[in-house]
Amino acid sequence: MDERDDPKRIETDPGPRWFAPEALRPIHDLNRRLLSILIEESRRRDGATPSTVALGEQLVSLDDDTLWRLARVPISLVDAEFQLDEAWSAVAAGKRRDTVQLSEAPLPRARALELAALTFGLAATTARSSRESARLIFGMSPAVADAFASFPVDVVNWLGQARAHWVRPRWHDRPQEWRRLIVTAEHAEAARLPPVGIRAMNRLLADLEPATSAESETRHSRR
Repeated sequence: MDERDDPKRIETDPGPRWFAPEALRPIHDLNRRLLSILIEESRRRDGATPSTVALGEQLVSLDDDTLWRLARVPISLVDAEFQLDEAWSAVAAGKRRDTVQLSEAPLPRARALELAALTFGLAATTARSSRESARLIFGMSPAVADAFASFPVDVVNWLGQARAHWVRPRWHDRPQEWRRLIVTAEHAEAARLPPVGIRAMNRLLADLEPATSAESETRHSRR
């Protein structure tokens, strides 16, 4: 067993204060709302992309307790292209024109709007408190965490409308990641959930590593 996945080790390691249950409650609520939306859209099949419908179909048979265990992973299951350094830095610099070409939005507009206000508000609040926690919880690159930490309230409110189409389920095109989390939530007792979160964060950090390395190289080259 990997040392990081040892439940006994995790139980004795309280971790950073921003991963305390009370601090993560808004993230858990956001995750739970996303799961409900995915289930509803898989039944409607009207406006959501096939990958989003497929994610919802994985969730339909889960009972409410399992869905809540899944929602309580200590990261946001909602993404909003938080690795796009240039795009978010442009917003921070006052350039509000959307020049980034994205693939088809996974969620219908009404659903994206519903999640966007919550997601961007939490992302900005988290980044202002700790850029490191914003990177872990939302999967932000260092530059994007810096940008969100600088956004005033009016910009965050504007993002909820203007960038709602960027909101999507994390790993929306990687169903195997969702299946791994779902299977663990199905078979885990509530007390065993922290290891699920640790594994998810390890995966997230692995995804962040290339972006982190690129950012570091860029900074060194400018010196």
